Order: sequence, then structure tokens, then C-alpha cells
Amino acid sequence: MPVAVIGALLGYVYNIVAVIYDPLKEYMPVHTAYGLTLLFLIAVAILLILCFLFGLAARRAFGRKFSQAIEKQLVMVFPKYAIYKDIVAGNIGGETLTPSLIPVTVRLDDMTRIGYESGRTESELVIVYLPGSPDPWIGSVALVEPNRIQKLDTDFNETAAICERLGRNSEELLSSVNRSSPAVETRREER
Repeated sequence: MPVAVIGALLGYVYNIVAVIYDPLKEYMPVHTAYGLTLLFLIAVAILLILCFLFGLAARRAFGRKFSQAIEKQLVMVFPKYAIYKDIVAGNIGGETLTPSLIPVTVRLDDMTRIGYESGRTESELVIVYLPGSPDPWIGSVALVEPNRIQKLDTDFNETAAICERLGRNSEELLSSVNRSSPAVETRREER
């Protein structure tokens, strides 16, 4: 995590410790800066232990279902939650924590667009999020035939960065994209 995020989280922990300590200071033998530091460190340790225990619980079937239910509610309240989750997953990586959106290119009739595959329907249509530029999180969703999809050889965050940069300095990253598309080839033959 970035240092600023960790600092902000520790600031929140300190504020919580200060709020709890204030009404209880008559009953606690802590009256020095060292004592407050000790309380702060205990609070951080408790927080880390809770995160570890919740992480263990999340790996269980019940925990996964509960986590999915919470995430579904979070997306309704905070729509960009899923995006931020994928950004963090792209930064952390690992085997189990990977972004749910897969970078792809979509061959349309007269162009190729960068997008993210988010799933497939029962009829095998590919559900693709087509990001905007310069804000990749304002876009549209399309259902596309599988033969028009090509997996992009960049990671989740780099694909978003291409959109944010308006495509600048992306030649090398996009060099693996096939130029020809079945629809474009058909048009060329008709001419």
C-alpha cells in the first residue's frame, strides 16, 4: 500500500484511541506520552490480528458468501468500489488476488478498441467494458462475439493508464494487437 494510505489509516487508529482514552483516563494508569504510545501500539496490534482473523474467515465458504454479499452492497452504495478493488488487486498481484476484469481488445467494424472482459453469457457472448479516455471509469458495456476479442498483453493497471494517457507512449505495449479483423477483411475484399 502507498505510504500515504498507511499514514491515513494509522491516523484514524490514533483518533479512535484518543476518543476511547478520553472518557476512561480516570480509570487507566496511563498518563504519559509513552503510555499513549503503548495504547496506540496495542490498538494497531488488535487491528492487525482482526484483519488476519477476518482474512482466514474469508477463505471459508461461508466467509466468501458473506464477503460477496458485502461487496454487492458496497457496489450499490459506492459504485467505484469494484474498480478500486481491481486496481488494488493489480498492484498487489499474487496467485489469489488478481483483477476480475481482463484487459482485451475488441475488433469492431472500423476500429479496434481497448476494453476489459468481465464475463461471458450462457450463449457465449463476451461481456466487455469499454473504457473512456482520459477517465477509464466512464465508459459503456457491450456484448461481443468471442471471435472479435483478443487478450491484451498488458496488466490491468497499465491498460487503464493507456486510456488515462490518451494512448500516448503506448506503441510498444499495443504492438501485439492484430491489425486485421474479419469485418475489415471482408470490406477490403468487396472493394
